Amino acid sequence: MLSPAQLNALADRINASVDLPFVNEAIEKQMIMTVLQQLSSVIGGILSSEQLSALGDANKGLSLDAAAKNSLQNNLMKQLSGKLDLGILNNAMGSGVSKIISETLVNAMQKGNKL
Repeated sequence: MLSPAQLNALADRINASVDLPFVNEAIEKQMIMTVLQQLSSVIGGILSSEQLSALGDANKGLSLDAAAKNSLQNNLMKQLSGKLDLGILNNAMGSGVSKIISETLVNAMQKGNKL
């Protein structure tokens, strides 16, 4: 499970990538936080303890080659897509959000990075 600080950092990174027309940044972040809070335990169940630890400590980061990184991102994205409930937003938006979340998490796991 992600800590509140990690959820906030993840929300900030996702919010920087998402722009919903006619919605101000504070509301966007609130919406993103709601989705992330729903997914926090799912993410905790998908990622290994080593991967979760890497999210919080740049020194414990993983050294993944491009193939391993892509595989982890795709696996995470697929699992998150099945659990993501965006209400009135369509499936295409859900997969886009899952992709952003998975890419952000996997990049944060890399050596020298953290959430």
